Amino acid sequence: MPQHAGFAFDTIPALLVAAPGTFHQIRSFQHPQPVPHLSETANPDESPDFVQVGYYDGMTAAFERALVILAMGLACQIEKTQDGEGYLLLADPGEVGRIEVELATYEHEQTAPAPVVLPPMEFDAGGLPTALWVLSVCVVFGMQREHPEIIAKAVSSSQAIFEQGEWWRPFTALFLHADLLHLLSNIASGVLFGTWVCRSLGPWLGWTLILTAGTLGNGLNAAARSDEPFTSLGASTAVFGALGILTGFAIYQTLRDQANPSSFRHLVPLGGGLVLLSWLGVGSDPRTDVAGHVCGFAVGILLGLGAAWGRRATSRFTQQARRPSSMTGEDARLP
Repeated sequence: MPQHAGFAFDTIPALLVAAPGTFHQIRSFQHPQPVPHLSETANPDESPDFVQVGYYDGMTAAFERALVILAMGLACQIEKTQDGEGYLLLADPGEVGRIEVELATYEHEQTAPAPVVLPPMEFDAGGLPTALWVLSVCVVFGMQREHPEIIAKAVSSSQAIFEQGEWWRPFTALFLHADLLHLLSNIASGVLFGTWVCRSLGPWLGWTLILTAGTLGNGLNAAARSDEPFTSLGASTAVFGALGILTGFAIYQTLRDQANPSSFRHLVPLGGGLVLLSWLGVGSDPRTDVAGHVCGFAVGILLGLGAAWGRRATSRFTQQARRPSSMTGEDARLP
């Protein structure tokens, strides 16, 4: 192409080949040395088809915006102004609308505050509360075998809850089991998922959320069947509540860490949770309460999202409180 009085681009150099939009994440860019030679005056007659899409005081700023246009697969040109005080960014007039949108997005990303980076937090496995839960379900199982009437008084019952006001049943039903196999399978799954929840959120908070998810899941399940006699028992609603908590926690982490909020990376942990739910929560036994498992899982996702947000907010507040009060401006920002 003919020599222009500015810096023209009509192809993407090998080092700059990328998918459209990928240059939006560039925080700073040092243009290659030596800087291309620029004449003292522009010569717009040599590029009659190009129109101005931006004005910049420095060559570096103009060059970085040119990279955005290149990433769109479009040609562009940089020319020095007549007075030599700035630089014009020129491009195809038919693409001005698209270019303005991309440049506006780029400018927004450059002015957005840097994300707060918090150190990873991992708690212990929660051996004590997990052991207490296992002991509780085993003791209650022994008691219900000696006194079968306990089941009738503590099972989750839609009629007893909504007609007789026995609101405790969604909670007490979590500690009842139909037989030994039912008990052992729930203990194994509960210890596994419970340990992961404890490592993510802390042992006592973790088990509080697990039992809350199970209780609310049982209540939601009973409410959905309030027009018919319905009873359920077992810790599986809480177990799948724990799975939901882990899923919600992972969704929040993914949403927080992903660079492009419009992407669908947060669907990955959700998909993983749904796969485990369908694999473990739908059995061939006709007594399996699939709806209860789904309710516990759904409530758990909401609790996991809320717990992840609360932990992040608490950690951020704690880090700010620990910094000296004399630190201001850039020095007082979180790392």
